[in-house]
Amino acid sequence: MKTIVIANHKGGCAKTTTALNLAVTLANTGSRVLAVDLDPQGNLSAALGADLQELEDSHHTAHRLMLDERGDFSQYLIDSRPRLHLLPACLDADAEALLDGQAVSRELLLKQKLAAAQPSFDYCVVDTPPSLRVPTLNALAMSDLTVVPIESSMFALLGLSQLLRTVGKIRKAHAPEMLVMALSTMYTARQNLDKGIRSKVLERFTEDFVFQTTIPRAVAVGEATATLQAVVDTAPDSPSTFAFRKLVAEVKEVLDDEEGRQAAARRSTR
Repeated sequence: MKTIVIANHKGGCAKTTTALNLAVTLANTGSRVLAVDLDPQGNLSAALGADLQELEDSHHTAHRLMLDERGDFSQYLIDSRPRLHLLPACLDADAEALLDGQAVSRELLLKQKLAAAQPSFDYCVVDTPPSLRVPTLNALAMSDLTVVPIESSMFALLGLSQLLRTVGKIRKAHAPEMLVMALSTMYTARQNLDKGIRSKVLERFTEDFVFQTTIPRAVAVGEATATLQAVVDTAPDSPSTFAFRKLVAEVKEVLDDEEGRQAAARRSTR
């Protein structure tokens, strides 16, 4: 199982949209996918069919799994669609406080719990909250590929250093072969501002670590989001759907090329 983590502690950069459409596209093309929602807002969970009110009552969430010393991950899964299972999230302040209070190896809780899931899935796609707290650290600790969505605004470049420092620390401690790549989201190729932001992203990450695919700013994405659906489902012929299919092809190429992935990770560390 290859783990793809969508992470950026800035909100509004299309983390959930990216995670949702990656997971759905991977499943639609034949892969067995585990989608993990670590954002207590539960948007990914709702889009994949979870009842957030029911989750608040049952506590069958990713956060509670991390705190359950004896629980099996399979007891927490929702069968979302063919080849796609969901480990959901919902608002749960008590669970967040308990996770913050864990004294030993608290960033490894999810990795340990999902070790048994390795044979059952080809890919794990993890959506993270807009913070660098314990849930995000758990995602990074099990990541093979961390995708950093960066939308086309000057604010998007603020705070990147803090994010990358955190990623670097987790990679050194727990995921030495993790690859980190930037993804331009809400991008309009004809806008000078968007091109300028992407140029700065390329400068910061270098071309080897920025996806060639850009996710366009499109009405179809907004309409799909408004109805809690993936744009690859609601508008299969749209440029946005084409972009996500292209992104999936890039992701597979990166993750399936093991030798190249390890070499890229070593370059990234340097």
